[in-house]
Amino acid sequence: MYIDVHSNDVFDQFTSRIGSAQTVAELKALLEETVSRLGYQYFAYHIVQHSALYEGGSARQTYGIFSYPDTWMAQYVARQYVNHDPVVDCCLGRKTPFRWEGVIDMATLSPSQRQVMKEAAEAGIRDGLTIPLMSKHGEVAMLTVIPPKGGMEQRRGRKDDNLLYVIAQFFHAHALRIVMEERLVSNVGRRRSFLSARERETTLWVSRGKSSWEIAQILGISEKSVEFYMESVKKKLEAVNRTQAVVKAILLGLIDGENPIPAARTKSAPRAGALRMGAMAAAPA
Repeated sequence: MYIDVHSNDVFDQFTSRIGSAQTVAELKALLEETVSRLGYQYFAYHIVQHSALYEGGSARQTYGIFSYPDTWMAQYVARQYVNHDPVVDCCLGRKTPFRWEGVIDMATLSPSQRQVMKEAAEAGIRDGLTIPLMSKHGEVAMLTVIPPKGGMEQRRGRKDDNLLYVIAQFFHAHALRIVMEERLVSNVGRRRSFLSARERETTLWVSRGKSSWEIAQILGISEKSVEFYMESVKKKLEAVNRTQAVVKAILLGLIDGENPIPAARTKSAPRAGALRMGAMAAAPA
C-alpha cells in the first residue's frame, strides 16, 4: 500500500547521503530506499550506451544498477533483450519522462518486442515510469521505476513524480563515474588502487600533450618507464591508444583534465633554451 511521505524530507535525506555513497552497493541501497518511500517497488538505473567505453558508442549495453528480480535480469542479459526492448527504443527517441502505458502500444510492437514486455510483466516489471537522463559525456541512460502490483492507479498524477525526476538527475550525475569505474575494475580483476599514483601522473601529463621524453624529464623517471605506465593504463581502461585512454580516464574522474597540476608533486621539465645555455656554460673557453 502506498504511504504518503513529505517530499522535502525524502529529498533532504537523499541529497545528504548521495555524496557519501562511493560504491555500487551503497548507491543501490540508497536509491532502493528512496524509491520505496515514493511508493515504488523496483528501479533500474540503466546505462544503455556510452561512447567512451564501448567501441563506436552505438551498441546497446545492459549495465547499471538494478533492483529487479535476479531471475528476470539474468534472462534479460542472456537473451540480449536490450536489443528488442521497446522501453529502450522510446528512451533513445525522447528527452522527457514517460509512462509505458502512454507510449507503448502492444498492437504495434514486433513479436520480439511483445515477448520482452510479456515476460517482463510476468516477472512483475510492468506499468513503469521511465526518465531519460541528461547526458554528461554523450552517454544514453535512463532511470525506470516500477510500482507494486495494483499500485499504478495510486501513482498517477502524483507530485512526487516531479521530485523523482530531480532525484534521478542527481543520482546520474554522481553514479555514472562510480558504476563505470567499478565495471572496468572488475574486468582487470582487482578493486583497490585502480590506477596507481604514477599511472595517474603519467596519464595527466599525456592529456596535456606531453611526449614520453618530456614526461620522463618532468617526473624524473626513464622514458621506458613512461611507456610502461601508459601501456598499463591502456590495458586497465581497455583503450586502443593513448588518446582513448586519456578520454576514459577523464570521464571516469581518474584524472582532472582541467585543473593545474600541483607544483610540489612534480619537477619542471628543463626548457630547450636552458639546456642549450647549460651546455654552453659547461663548454671549455
